[in-house]
Amino acid sequence: MNSMVSLILLGVAVLLSALAIGVALFFFQRYSNPEPSLLQQRLMGLKHRQADEISLQESEKLRRMSRLYKEADYKNEELGRKLEGFPFFLTVKLRLQQAGIKTPADKFFINNMVFPMAIMGILGILIGFPVLSMLGPVVALGAYGYLLFRRSQRYGKFIAMLPDALGMITSALRAGHSFQSALTVVSTEMPDPISTEFSSMVRDINLGIPVREALSRLVSKLDTLPDVRMFATAVTIQREAGGNLAEVLENLGYTIRERFKLKGQIAALTGQSRLTGYVLGGAPAMILTFLSIFMYGYVKPLYETELGHLALVAVVFLQAIGFFVMKKIIDIRV
Repeated sequence: MNSMVSLILLGVAVLLSALAIGVALFFFQRYSNPEPSLLQQRLMGLKHRQADEISLQESEKLRRMSRLYKEADYKNEELGRKLEGFPFFLTVKLRLQQAGIKTPADKFFINNMVFPMAIMGILGILIGFPVLSMLGPVVALGAYGYLLFRRSQRYGKFIAMLPDALGMITSALRAGHSFQSALTVVSTEMPDPISTEFSSMVRDINLGIPVREALSRLVSKLDTLPDVRMFATAVTIQREAGGNLAEVLENLGYTIRERFKLKGQIAALTGQSRLTGYVLGGAPAMILTFLSIFMYGYVKPLYETELGHLALVAVVFLQAIGFFVMKKIIDIRV
């Protein structure tokens, strides 16, 4: 029993160390290789537009034809309908859509969540090593964490492009275009992910869905973005009560840009605190892993005594609480 608990605690320490290293590598890659700005992306797109004119025309024809057909949600329709009875599967399906991953929901759920847990569970029973069965849920949680990471990245790009999209809609409205035509301009001129989401909304409107319902679908899909909710609310109120929609959207775009500036200032002021939190959160796990590998005799009582087991559990619990509290302190909502 003691050896099993020791292996579990060692596994937790290794996972925390890997998580700390992954966070450090992510921020290093992010700040050492910054993504091109939106202006650079648009200039690159204009540069290659003439060469790709034929292929763009063909893709536009396919896009128009695809409005008449419903895209398949599942690789196996019957299996997908059965899996819809599980709430967690519906959550995974929504996260796939929010992350912009085209993999069918049933295929992703079976291959990355169900199979790993089943295989690891069977192997753990056959070889008499129950700790191996814990790797299945770890893999499933890792796959779900990957979806959340991809969604966060995509949401960040969407919000960064939203002020320019609102400016483009405002210009189109002042030039005499209808709201639907202005959305079409955004869906064809802007890069992904905002072009994808607006194209979906334009397709819904072209199929006869009311604008209010199409906006509601956009809000429900991008459920954690308040700026999208404000955009949908402004358009809905204008269509019901009247008013100058171009001016409203222009003010909304200005507000979003000012919020970006304020968030940048907050990020600069809290950068040291955030880095301190990551270091303090990852250092204990890395130190314990190092001592467990190279100086096992020094930490042996932690793994082989009841008091040591209680101490490890308490340390992991308190460390998690401390990391959560520090994150909440520096997480300033704007």
